[in-house]
Amino acid sequence: MLKQINCKHFIKNPLIFSNGLNTILGDNYSTNSIGKSTLLMIIDFVFGGGSYIEKDSGTFKELGDHSFNFEFTFNEVSHYYSRSTDNHLVVTICDKDYNPISEINAKEYTENLKEYYEIKNSSSFRAMINPYSRIWGKGNYDVDKPIQTHIKSKESDAVDNLIKLFNLYSTISETKSKIKNQEESKKILLGLHKKNYVQRITKTQFASNEKEIEKIQNEIKTIQDNLLKFTLNIEELSNKELIDLKTQKKKLLDSQSLILNKIRRLDLSLGKRKTKSKYFKRLSEFFENPNEEKIEEIENFHSKISSILSRELGASKKLLEEENKYFVEEIGKIDIKIDSLLKNVKSPKFIVEKIYDLTIEANKLTNLNKFYQEKEDVVSDIKTLTEKLDEMIEDILSKVQGQINNELIRINKEIHTENKKTPSIKLKRNSYTFDHSTNTGTGKSFADLIEFDLTILKLTELPFLIHDSVCFKNIEDFAVDKIIEQYINFDKQIFIALDGINKYSKESQKVLKENSVIELSETNKLFNRDWR
Repeated sequence: MLKQINCKHFIKNPLIFSNGLNTILGDNYSTNSIGKSTLLMIIDFVFGGGSYIEKDSGTFKELGDHSFNFEFTFNEVSHYYSRSTDNHLVVTICDKDYNPISEINAKEYTENLKEYYEIKNSSSFRAMINPYSRIWGKGNYDVDKPIQTHIKSKESDAVDNLIKLFNLYSTISETKSKIKNQEESKKILLGLHKKNYVQRITKTQFASNEKEIEKIQNEIKTIQDNLLKFTLNIEELSNKELIDLKTQKKKLLDSQSLILNKIRRLDLSLGKRKTKSKYFKRLSEFFENPNEEKIEEIENFHSKISSILSRELGASKKLLEEENKYFVEEIGKIDIKIDSLLKNVKSPKFIVEKIYDLTIEANKLTNLNKFYQEKEDVVSDIKTLTEKLDEMIEDILSKVQGQINNELIRINKEIHTENKKTPSIKLKRNSYTFDHSTNTGTGKSFADLIEFDLTILKLTELPFLIHDSVCFKNIEDFAVDKIIEQYINFDKQIFIALDGINKYSKESQKVLKENSVIELSETNKLFNRDWR
């Protein structure tokens, strides 16, 4: 627990704290700007927070950088620290006289506090306490959003932190980790496809590959089972291969023949020549006075048309020649294979090469199907794990929601003698609602908020609460008396700021005075310098 804080600028030094309730009291005139909220910010700062640095600029302007020395006790062992505003990301470990021993960063410091408090849940120390340290300026006292650090924080994160606070997050965390790993695997597999390291195939291609693999494996098995037979009579195996190759070659030759015929027809069309003038003169031997100029004019026109057609025919021929080139190459490859077969027809080497080729093809198809199946398995696993996670979270949220709402019913009855509507929380995976809709008054809404905090303090490992005076402003005096009765039932530390206590019952005033850390007023402010 927090035992004391001292600072050279405090008007009372050191400030001593105890188990249970610790009160910071204002005067009966509810005087503002005397240091109540600032001291709560300092307490939050001592617990590793940063709001004192971010929100209380007036203090820094007047005091400049300053430091706080503080003591915690756990199991009757004291731990001494110092933290300054000029280097707030570092906490100094000290001896009992606050002489520096070593330095640690603020995160490591809060992890140490979590360990000292023997907190077992998976939440970070600050994520756990931030929503329930309700101090003016921090913006976390929205009566509709009790589990968020501030109004702009994500509701999904707040729900996760609440689950962690109830120490029920480990099973969720394990499943989330599995989903994350599978999503990474999916990303890698898709990346291999995207980079063309592995060919992408469809479900239909997968099935086709499976059949082809089975066919190849059967062929390999046939060769293995009849290895002696094939060795003695290799011609049987090679003949089958030759027949397949010659069948492929014939199909290619037939297609090539069509291309070559087209090329020959184009060559005939392109080979026609312009009619020479000497042939026009011979017309006079058969016809009297033929109009040779007219005939030549017509022939020139035909020549122009022929020139245009020649260009188009030439382009067509070029395309056909490219196609023929493909057939020449493919036929050449088959001829090489045929030659190889004929050369090895008397040698067992042919059988080895045949099995090797079949094995390579089978492995290629097997790898394609392996990657396809891995991807499908990963996608299926992600779906299954996500459905499982949804069910787990739903069960956990139902359990947490039930515990909170049952305790709210109990505490609401003790604080309100009338039949006031009991607030309740409804939790979903990514959102939540705190229902106090019929409690339209500001005071009852803040009373509901305090009831919620006390519920969380009782049911979880939350080590302490902080409630600023803003939380009590509009609550009925009788209800505040009852809230004070609830406070003193806790051994865990509760820090509250309250003023105008003369309006509460004598018993409440006595409790508040007995648990007072400091009483502030216009003439007795927190710091020994007055600038407000």
